[in-house]
Amino acid sequence: MASISETGHSVNISNFKLLADKCGAMGADYNPSNADLTLIKLTALWTTANNAHATLTLGLQNSKNPINDRAQLFESLNKLITRTIGYLNSTKASQALKDDAKGLADRIRGFNVTLKKQADGSPDPNSVSNSHQGFVQKQDGFKQLADLYANEAKYAPNEATLKVTALKALATTMKTANDNLGTLLAPVEMARGLRDKTLYDTDTGMLDVAKACKQYIKGAFGTSSNEFKMVKGIAFRRNPKK
Repeated sequence: MASISETGHSVNISNFKLLADKCGAMGADYNPSNADLTLIKLTALWTTANNAHATLTLGLQNSKNPINDRAQLFESLNKLITRTIGYLNSTKASQALKDDAKGLADRIRGFNVTLKKQADGSPDPNSVSNSHQGFVQKQDGFKQLADLYANEAKYAPNEATLKVTALKALATTMKTANDNLGTLLAPVEMARGLRDKTLYDTDTGMLDVAKACKQYIKGAFGTSSNEFKMVKGIAFRRNPKK
């Protein structure tokens, strides 16, 4: 699912609570035969979505700094790789090895791991998962490049930042950042999945239930009734599917 923005999800959840509250205010006259429309079921559905959204929001906030720190760690990687290729080309290493290194370097530098942000600066939850995989792939490729250099005796720079030991240490630091962030992101993705399922699944999701609820009130009380006027203007926005 593509995001309608976290604000949009929040509005849907809030409006569903408003709908349930208005149904509750109708008292015993609100008596749908569809069990999914009972006040108990409406409240339970709202609680599930609200809790999942709260977990998602907290998880994103907790991961905000680690995500930014990792991005900064990887920011200059492409330039560093370019420097290592430049140094390798200055040596008498075989052309075959130089070609292998360039091919690996080009693959690493070609990855797009830009993480989209929301208006408040927090990570876009729909961008988190894909960007995380990009960072993991980039780190793995960099480690392979460092290993390639380690097996070539002619790759022996005097510059500290280009030495194999420094490259391998950086690759390890990057892997640790990826692993730690992966631990933070897993529950975020689970919460987002549950939130979206509760909101947008066909028939059982909040939006379809809300639509059915309004239809019941229209049928039970009539279009000119005060009950229907109470709920007909409560708006919900469908989350567009990919």
